[in-house]
Amino acid sequence: MKSNIKSEAEMLAFGRQLSENLNAGDWVAIDGPLGAGKTVLCKGILEGLGYAGEVSSPSYALVHHYEQPDVRIETHHADLYRVENISELEELGLEDDRDYCITLIEWAKRSGDYFGAASHMIEIQSMDDGSRQIELRYNNE
Repeated sequence: MKSNIKSEAEMLAFGRQLSENLNAGDWVAIDGPLGAGKTVLCKGILEGLGYAGEVSSPSYALVHHYEQPDVRIETHHADLYRVENISELEELGLEDDRDYCITLIEWAKRSGDYFGAASHMIEIQSMDDGSRQIELRYNNE
C-alpha cells in the first residue's frame, strides 16, 4: 500500500490509523532518509495507542519504553541510526519482550536479518515537493 503524505498532521494521522491494527508481538520496521518523518510517524502510532506525552527520537538512548496504562499495549521505540555493529543489537533487549509488546524500529535496515522479519515494513521517501511517499508492506505479502 502506498500513501502520499503532504504534512506532519497527515503523518500523525497515518500513524494513528496504523495503530488501530497493531497487536502485541508486532514489529514495525521503519526506514527512510534523515528528516523523512520516521519519528513523527512513531508519535502518531503512540498517540493512537493512547500515549499523550512527548515523543522524541531515541537516537541517543537507542530505546524508549512506553508502558501501560500510558498506552493500551506496551510499546518499545528503537532508533538504530547510531548502532555501528550488529553485536550491539543484543544489548538492546528488544527480543526479550517481543511477544507481549509492539516494537517500532527506526532505521530498521541497519539490523540486517538480526531480528528476523518484521510484521509491518514501512519505507518513507522524501519527494521534491516536500511531501512524503509511504509504502507499507506486511510480512505476508
